[in-house]
Amino acid sequence: MIKPIAIDHTCLLVKSIKETKEYLERLFGFTCWFRDDAQTTLVVESEHVHFFVMEYKAESEFLENQHISFQVDSVSLVVDELRRMGINDLETGEVSFFKTRNYRWCEWRDSNRIRFECVEITNGDC
Repeated sequence: MIKPIAIDHTCLLVKSIKETKEYLERLFGFTCWFRDDAQTTLVVESEHVHFFVMEYKAESEFLENQHISFQVDSVSLVVDELRRMGINDLETGEVSFFKTRNYRWCEWRDSNRIRFECVEITNGDC
């Protein structure tokens, strides 16, 4: 049996790759560039995170059902930063039903309606 220990990467499908690139660079400070061998694929990277973005012309419901979650040290600091950047339409909560890796969370949506989430691991201390 394969036993994964973390999600390594994902590929988000978006309506506007240009808007998404600017959003990710501004909000998270990610470095973004197009792959040499696939100019329609945006590579998104930081010291601890990497994933891909591709433009996709589809119904918004499909796009809205995607989400990506990043582990952070402090959800409250993320909420403060989101509000400082004018992102006030967000939700927060706690998950305590896992045997391991319970967490506090906040989530919001970008202009593509994709859900972004940040989690602070609590190890059952929610």
